[in-house]
Amino acid sequence: MQLAVNALDLAGDMWMFGDEPRPAQEEAVEAAGAAGVPVVGIRAVAAGALTSGIDRAVEPDSTVARDFARAAGFRALAAELGQTPEDLAHRWALTAPGIATVVLGVKNRAELEACLAAEARGPLAPDELEAIEQLRARA
Repeated sequence: MQLAVNALDLAGDMWMFGDEPRPAQEEAVEAAGAAGVPVVGIRAVAAGALTSGIDRAVEPDSTVARDFARAAGFRALAAELGQTPEDLAHRWALTAPGIATVVLGVKNRAELEACLAAEARGPLAPDELEAIEQLRARA
């Protein structure tokens, strides 16, 4: 199953139902696992919402713009941890339980190299995961 999987459970501009109900990625991952279906994670940076800055023009009221604003705490946490938000987002997706693989939505070699460097840092530590979980509960 292909599913938007990211640290704040944002739909990455793919959720046609507005802000509610939330996509609930964890429940979908659990259901897929129970059925023996591997999950391919996409939208690790939520269409740019979990990055340092959106790299294209978007309408101020777009889902991505709203998600970017909602993710301010995520960017602050990344800075506290000495990482870019992109690195933290990719590491979270690679650490998330039940995810077989993550598709990178890179647009150039620099983004690919950054993703490979993030992966090389390894899985997130339990305290990092807990800090993200606290943000997720408020997002």
